[in-house]
Parts: sequence; C-alpha cells; structure tokens
Amino acid sequence: MMICLLLMISACCRKVESFTTTASRAKISSSFDKAGCFNSVFDINEDYSQVSSSTSACVDRRKLLISSLHAPFIAASVPFASAANLPQSTGADLSKTGTIDTLFPIVAIKISVESINSQLVPKSGKLIPDECKSILKALQQNVPRDENDFKRIFDSYSTPVSYKQKFLDQNAFLVYYTKGFDGPGRPNIEDDAENNIQTQQYGFRNEAWSAMDDLYVELEYGQRSSDSDAGELAALVQKVMLALDAYLSLAPAADVEQASANLLRR
Repeated sequence: MMICLLLMISACCRKVESFTTTASRAKISSSFDKAGCFNSVFDINEDYSQVSSSTSACVDRRKLLISSLHAPFIAASVPFASAANLPQSTGADLSKTGTIDTLFPIVAIKISVESINSQLVPKSGKLIPDECKSILKALQQNVPRDENDFKRIFDSYSTPVSYKQKFLDQNAFLVYYTKGFDGPGRPNIEDDAENNIQTQQYGFRNEAWSAMDDLYVELEYGQRSSDSDAGELAALVQKVMLALDAYLSLAPAADVEQASANLLRR
C-alpha cells in the first residue's frame, strides 16, 4: 500500500514537472531535500526563490498523501477493549482465606437472619415502627449496613482471584474467540475447579448483599411509618437466607458446623 502511494506521488510530481520551469523544479527538489526525501526526482539547477503556484500544489498534495500513511498506524495503536469481570477489591485481609476464623462472621450473619425470620413467621399484617426498629437494631449487631463492609467479610473467606483469572480477564476477547484453546492435548483454559468456586462465591456474595440491602431499606422505611408488611419482610428474609445457604454450601460442611458451634458457645 505504501509503495502504491509513493508511485502516485512520483507520477503526480512528474506530471507537474512537464508544465514547470527548471527553477520551479529546483524549488521542489530543494523542498524534498529539506524533508529528507528523494533527490533524484528533479535536477537542482536554479535559484530557490523562483517557484510557481503549480509546484506548491504538488508539494501540498505530497504532504497530504504522506500524512495519510500514518493513519493505519494510528488506528492500530488504539488498545482493544477488555472485559472487566473481576470483582473490585474491598480491602479484605486475604491471609486467612478458607479458614474457620474468617468463616465465623459469615455464619454469624446467617444466624442473625434466621433469628429475624423466626420473629416474623408468627406475625401478619402491618408492623408498627417500634417492631421494625427493634429488628433493625438486632440485625446491625452482626450485619454491616455498608456494602463494602458487608462484602469484605465474605472476601476474607472466599478463594482469592488467581493469576490465571486475571490473565483470562485481561485477554477475554482472545479466550472467547479461541474458545479457551490452550494447545493440542491440553484442557480448555477456562476449565478450572478453583476458578469456578471463586466465581460462584462472588456471585452468591453479591446476591446476599442485594437481598440484604432490600431488607435494610424496608426496615428503615418501616421504622418511620406503619406501612411495612410482615409478609413482605419475611419474603425478603427468605431471599437473604437462600443466598447465604448457597454461599455456605461451597464451604466444607464440617467447617460450617464448627463455626456454628463456636458461635453458639459465645
């Protein structure tokens, strides 16, 4: 492509040469010299000051064509878009992931929600503001109201994002178009049990927060009015419990039992 454009430039300038004086040709040649271009296009014979408007047009066209050569390289320098599927850091301490110590506060959240559920089951109709205020106070003892604080508890236990997952995220388009091909006889690069667990943990964590946030909003509304329905609150509590149970199902059952026992002994 570059060769074709240069041939076009040469043909253009040769055409102008046939209609210009020797002095004009000398101007173009001198201009090319200053630009570091070909000296052999024209002979330099006369003074630089004698230049026709037609030769200026040739030089301008040449500059335009030369500048157009850079366009493909500029376009190629634009980075490809990449996926951003990895969870953002919550500032969690990742030194004890997967331990009973970090599982303990998650189990405490579950027990707190179960306690609220037991309070709501026998109730029906609207709750008075004091009832919502009491439930809200009990919930806040173990369940952070802030999203980042809530998710940090789960991230302290969850399987951290691995180097492989970072690679997959940074090369999402490549992985997608190659269908995870990692070489002959090698398993699909996306098939990884650890990565799958991490993905599920973060998914259930997000579901738990979404449901918990809805529950908090309803209780906060209820403590300011008398329009909070016990049945609706119970349904929200059920959503939270389902998400928590799904998350804890990924942890070893013995660890969950141990964390529950430790909590009950307190």
